[in-house]
Amino acid sequence: MLRIIKAFPQLFFLIVFATFIGACGHKSSIRVLPVYGANISDTLGKSGVDHLVSGFKMTDQSGQVITLDTFKNKLFVANFFFASCQGVCIQMNAEMERVEKTFPGNDRIKFVSYTVTPDADSVPVLAKYARAHDAVPFQWYFLRGDKTETLKLAHTSYLLETAGFLVHSQNLTLVDKNRHIRGIYSGTVTSDVDRLIGDIKILLKE
Repeated sequence: MLRIIKAFPQLFFLIVFATFIGACGHKSSIRVLPVYGANISDTLGKSGVDHLVSGFKMTDQSGQVITLDTFKNKLFVANFFFASCQGVCIQMNAEMERVEKTFPGNDRIKFVSYTVTPDADSVPVLAKYARAHDAVPFQWYFLRGDKTETLKLAHTSYLLETAGFLVHSQNLTLVDKNRHIRGIYSGTVTSDVDRLIGDIKILLKE
């Protein structure tokens, strides 16, 4: 090896340089997801506080009580819909179904869909809706609770910007195991949902 280095010093330098560049390029290709609402000011005006998804208590499609603790140490994707919606909800939850099926049997990732019309979307209605989307029990939860609290959760917890009395956002929100929002994606744009799938894979490696 030493003879080769002495005979071809320029070649040896090029090999070392190329290896260094390749290593740097590989390292820089690892993407770090942002934390939404990082270093905000709290109610007392103190800075450096990270926004967290708020707790809740609701009922799912099987009638069991679900809280934020259900997803403790789990990643989850959340959205807001209503079962009778004939607009964006159809495509959005079809994309949600596609994401769920990308991670079959993976207990580290959950999916949460909050109905914004709990009076109409009873437990049986949610159960039927869940079956229509091949929702895996204990992985994809369809939740109903107090309407006012649900709307508040959408705006102040998931940072959704919507108009009107219904939360009719097409967005899917990615939450990490520490309750931080790590991404917001359009549930009606396939390429954006593909990005969500990639970001879930990144968080699963953290």
